[in-house]
Amino acid sequence: ISNRSGEKKLFTIEVEDLRGSEDPGATGEFLGAEKGPYSLKDYVKPEIGEIILSHGQRLRLPVSVSIPQNAEPGGLYGAVMISASNLDKGGAKIEKDTVGTKMKIITRVASLFFVRVKGEVIEGGALKDFKTNKDFYEKGPISFNILSENSGNVHLSPYGVIEVKNILGAKVGEAQVDPWFTMPKSERTREIKWNASFLFGKYTAKISLNRGYKDIIDTASFSFWVIPWRIILIVSIGLILLIWLLVWVASHFELKKKIK
Repeated sequence: ISNRSGEKKLFTIEVEDLRGSEDPGATGEFLGAEKGPYSLKDYVKPEIGEIILSHGQRLRLPVSVSIPQNAEPGGLYGAVMISASNLDKGGAKIEKDTVGTKMKIITRVASLFFVRVKGEVIEGGALKDFKTNKDFYEKGPISFNILSENSGNVHLSPYGVIEVKNILGAKVGEAQVDPWFTMPKSERTREIKWNASFLFGKYTAKISLNRGYKDIIDTASFSFWVIPWRIILIVSIGLILLIWLLVWVASHFELKKKIK
């Protein structure tokens, strides 16, 4: 824990459970005092619950994790939450017959804990969707959206690669899909951007996604167009003007020859 705020801060350390969010775009959902379906909070113990740090001070906080022998196989998920708040400097004060208090600003960061209890676990998941934001682009980068589902009771870390081919079937590029985690019984999206110096025409993107267990690979593909219409418009106008100029010069040159 490091204080770089410029003033003394009260740091509070708490443990919360973590579960998959209903929003596939979210990392997960912290549950506060509520227990999650894969609760870890009772097994994680920070050494202290709060501390005051001056600006520039740092603390390395020991945290112990102790899992009971009879814990069921599967994943347990939680987070050590670090909250930083201003110190109370006098509380309420009276101004013009009204009572007010200084606003208390609290910021929080979380250190995630993923614990897997050995034994017969349920690993299940799949690539649910692979698409782009639109079928037509003027230029790069191209955004690829991946939706991964986890139907098991342990988290998964899918990863893979996206290959892009042109209309002739030749490979023109690829984008790596680095591992990201998907919580049990949830879905999670990942956006990958692919860029190239010049794109024109029809392209096909194909993903090969490892589910994160037993080397099972899911594949999917779609096509999209890249047409730099602004450049095409400028070039077309330039060609029209050039042709008009050549016709004008040719017609006037012929006319002068006839007059002579």
